Amino acid sequence: MRPMLRTSTMLSGILAVSAICFAQTDPKNVPQPPTAELSKFDPFLGKYQVYGDFTSLPWAGTLELKRAIKGWYIEQIILVQTEGIDREFRILATWDKNVHKYRLWGFQTLPIMPDNGGEIRFEGDQMITEWVSVRPDGSAVTSSNRYRFVSQDELEILSYRQAGNGSAEKIGFLNAKRMMNAEEASAVAKAELRVVMDERRKASVEGDTEKIASAMADDYIQTDIGGYVQNKMTWLNEYFKPLAELIKAGKFRWEAFDEKDIQIRMYGDTAVVVGTLELKGSGGRPVPQHTWVADPDAHPSLKLRFTRVYIKRNGKWLLAAIHNAVPLPPPPSAK
Repeated sequence: MRPMLRTSTMLSGILAVSAICFAQTDPKNVPQPPTAELSKFDPFLGKYQVYGDFTSLPWAGTLELKRAIKGWYIEQIILVQTEGIDREFRILATWDKNVHKYRLWGFQTLPIMPDNGGEIRFEGDQMITEWVSVRPDGSAVTSSNRYRFVSQDELEILSYRQAGNGSAEKIGFLNAKRMMNAEEASAVAKAELRVVMDERRKASVEGDTEKIASAMADDYIQTDIGGYVQNKMTWLNEYFKPLAELIKAGKFRWEAFDEKDIQIRMYGDTAVVVGTLELKGSGGRPVPQHTWVADPDAHPSLKLRFTRVYIKRNGKWLLAAIHNAVPLPPPPSAK
């Protein structure tokens, strides 16, 4: 009976261990936070460019708040990019279902608190992180950070330290500007370009040489429909200024200056724009010398396909290159 008893005892142990393991891995037992609590983080999620001062030490870098571990918890990452400061923070906010709140677990290259655990909570429009540490003399020190938005994409973080029941002392601040992801940045850049293109179209119709010139890069280059190449000054002097003088004098006007079928491709601070330009005017005409002359009987009409290259310099989009072409006629229909 002893071997059987020993076998029975071993089997009972295996079953007990299996039950414990199953309970620990049972999805129903995972401490997933309530949706309502998790959603409170949503306004603060994202990546930010930050600069600030902590205990009289100025620094700059990046801050990122994102969901982690199946999206149930929140990770905060601060990377200092200021030369000579070796500092990196990582904080994980995990849900404690027993007390119904988030706990904080901090990891950094320069620990300043002997106690790792902290808490996070929300008060009105503010998110607050708080850590309590104990000094060698037994007194408690509370360190906290208050996050709040001062504008739609600008976050302010104020740091405080409170000894015992004394008053809280401000010891630092961070200004955080939200950084866009590639898709968001591309959408913003395309919207900016459409504004720039519309302003250039309006300036072209009005014969505004100053606005046209200021919207061009100094190293601008153009190839026209005949293969003639012009730089910025050549194009302005030969083509646009004579046309602008006719427009200002009331001798010529554009009846149609329509840009259609616009497609924009973004490559960082460079954009390639293709589209169709339909032109119709009266009172003047282009001549082989790549310029314009007045002609009351002239009614030029033309459809162009264009490729334009824009570059962003000092925060401003500038036209750097154009290639114009006359589209081929459609092929004859089969009979």
